[in-house]
Amino acid sequence: MSTARTPWHVYFAVLMKQIAPPGIEVTFEVTLTTEPQRGDLLLLHRDDVPRRDGDAQAFLGLWPLLRTDTLVEFKSLAWPLQKGDLARLQGYGAQYFTAQIDRPLALDDLALVLILPTRTPTLVEELARMKWTAIVLGNGYDRIEGAGYALYVSIIAEVTEAEKDGLLGLFSGRKWTRTQITWWWQHRTGSMEDTNMQDMPGTDEIIQQMLDSLPPEQRLAGLAPEERLAGLTPKVRVAGLAPKDRVDGLAPEERLAGLAPEQQVLALSDVVLRALSKEYLRSLPDDIQEAIGRRIGTKATP
Repeated sequence: MSTARTPWHVYFAVLMKQIAPPGIEVTFEVTLTTEPQRGDLLLLHRDDVPRRDGDAQAFLGLWPLLRTDTLVEFKSLAWPLQKGDLARLQGYGAQYFTAQIDRPLALDDLALVLILPTRTPTLVEELARMKWTAIVLGNGYDRIEGAGYALYVSIIAEVTEAEKDGLLGLFSGRKWTRTQITWWWQHRTGSMEDTNMQDMPGTDEIIQQMLDSLPPEQRLAGLAPEERLAGLTPKVRVAGLAPKDRVDGLAPEERLAGLAPEQQVLALSDVVLRALSKEYLRSLPDDIQEAIGRRIGTKATP
């Protein structure tokens, strides 16, 4: 994996740890060399636990493909597959295999898995460039021939469709369903191998994407009237809402809550503004007088 990293890599590791069948140990960002180069996930079959692939909660077609040691490279929507990534994954296999020289690890015991949100032209181009062949296994899985390793590709969007798993869809084209939102909020304050999710760059953008997917009434639920209007605090809960959406459902007195008296005058209709006395209008701040003048088509003061 490159040094560029998004919160989605951490959340994907959390998901894999959660859905893996018993006997699979998930390690986040395994060190591949003496240099700071890391693979996204290492899946190890524990010797003391019989294989129970059928007990997995998702990626049901993935676990039977795994070998004793499996390196997983995950490409997110935020950091998609790029030119050279297939060759890089092949190199990761060589580096990892070399690092296990003191273990009785045969080449057949190592598998590589590339997990992508969707199929992209880049995948087709990279397979052609490497002169590798993709054999479709069905339900979102391909076996890649020609790499020298047991190499598989998993397409999350296709796996989601085959397994009808709404949670997996969070990683292939987020629509932010109730299930996805609930799962994300449950894990947003956690950590993975000492990586605190809240400290990662990009987390605020995820929150904003999720909020943008909600209807106005859900985004405003629980906010006091003054929070909906006065500076729209907290900002992240109302960012992107049209002014009308921010006040829909409020009683008239609630819509004016938090406004200074002179600002409340601007909420009056043009008919009522024209009925106000000139003496009162002259008592208002200059900017309010100017705004009223523009509204009623004449100067607010004589």
